[in-house]
Amino acid sequence: MKKIIFIVSLALPAAAAAQDLIPYRAGAGWGYAAPGGKVKVRPRYDNALPFSEGLALIMQKGRYGFIDPKGREKIKPAYQSAGPFSEGLAPVKSRGRWGYIKPDGSEAHPFTLDEAGVFSGGLAPARKKGATGLLTKEMEFIPCAYEEIQPFSEGLARVRRGGLYGFVDGRCAEASPAVYDEAFPFSGGFASARLRGKYGFILRESMAFKTKDFIDIGPYSEGLAPARDRGGASDRCGYIDAEGNEKIIFRFFMCASFSEGLAPVLRELSGKWGYIDAGGKEAVKPLYDSVAGFSDGIAKVSRDGESFYIDRAGREYLKK
Repeated sequence: MKKIIFIVSLALPAAAAAQDLIPYRAGAGWGYAAPGGKVKVRPRYDNALPFSEGLALIMQKGRYGFIDPKGREKIKPAYQSAGPFSEGLAPVKSRGRWGYIKPDGSEAHPFTLDEAGVFSGGLAPARKKGATGLLTKEMEFIPCAYEEIQPFSEGLARVRRGGLYGFVDGRCAEASPAVYDEAFPFSGGFASARLRGKYGFILRESMAFKTKDFIDIGPYSEGLAPARDRGGASDRCGYIDAEGNEKIIFRFFMCASFSEGLAPVLRELSGKWGYIDAGGKEAVKPLYDSVAGFSDGIAKVSRDGESFYIDRAGREYLKK
């Protein structure tokens, strides 16, 4: 069966400013705190996501809704599932079907979709009557004959067919055939990819694939991509630029992509995850079992089975 991959938690809309309120965890309860840690919204929810376009997605008693920065319930927790607001719309699920709502809670698209993703670049991945496709802001459904559609980046979306990856434009026209064993979204004019065992970058301008003498090249972001040295005996990772120049020495066991100037790294298999800056210096101490990239100044991490958020200074929004 075909399946669309919806990256809800990783597809939060970009914003220039840091969060005014940050999800705060106290035991099993979630609320919100101001930067620095002062609680502003009492931890009374089962889950809480960062604010997006002035509203935060919360879960209470197994149902999803939205609150404003003062903690006021703007959209009642009545949905089976939901995604954050992006470009003025949020995907929500009711009675087993997906639709979209506006910030005032009114319906933007009826609940007729099998699946629905977050809008990016005026388009959202969706499935309707068993067919995968793209949904426009005018609520036009454009069928796409692919198994997987990811959010748009630099005008293109990564798609999958038969286990191989390619890219399509906003009308689901092929921009690059599904021939890559692995491919990541475009950023800064480049997309990391693997083609028949060779790693490199796809150039957005020409869609040409340029190989690099490295392996395991990860997503390109903020001018850098994690990679491993093809001939290295230590099997360590570091970071390269789009030309294939080593920019951060290969000394880590695992590396992830940069976001907002910081990248998660694991120095040793038996160690913990922390963050480095673009110069390779430690920015957040290695204290965590799992980590995510920073978005609007915060990142979700976990330790000892408990997930919570931290800020760029490493401050934990967690009641001790």
